[in-house]
Amino acid sequence: MPPRYPLSNYDANLCLKPPLLLWLAALFLARAALLPLVTALGSFAALNQDSTALLRGFWSVAGLPASLIAAAVLYALARRQPSAPASVLWLLSHGRMLLAVAAAIDLLCSLLAGGTPVELSAALPPPSWMTAAADVYFLTYILGARRVRDTFLDLSRAVASNPGPH
Repeated sequence: MPPRYPLSNYDANLCLKPPLLLWLAALFLARAALLPLVTALGSFAALNQDSTALLRGFWSVAGLPASLIAAAVLYALARRQPSAPASVLWLLSHGRMLLAVAAAIDLLCSLLAGGTPVELSAALPPPSWMTAAADVYFLTYILGARRVRDTFLDLSRAVASNPGPH
């Protein structure tokens, strides 16, 4: 049976590489955990005050739980290999559902940012609608794309077929 994806989509361990859009989805969902770091690094790189204020506008405490979940999966994606520690392999084997949960929580936080559901249409500022739209897009991608499912399953299959110390 021929491979479903071109050989260039596989890494040195013959495991399917995460697609760019998956990396972007994980980065977007992890933004509340990553933005303080980016802002701190930006202050060293002489980032002006307007840029720093813009970055702070994308941060909220409400989005932190979803962001921490996505940041853990992002870390696991960066460390993915069959010889990775058991915690990384667990995150990878559950990564698709963890990212979907993070996207759903982030979507809920975006929608509730303006107040009660009756006030939503008038109260949500445009950035909240854009964030909610991005959350819906990434949630649909994470749950619906065969490539995302195959990416998370492929490393699990490789580890299962070659058990060793982790």
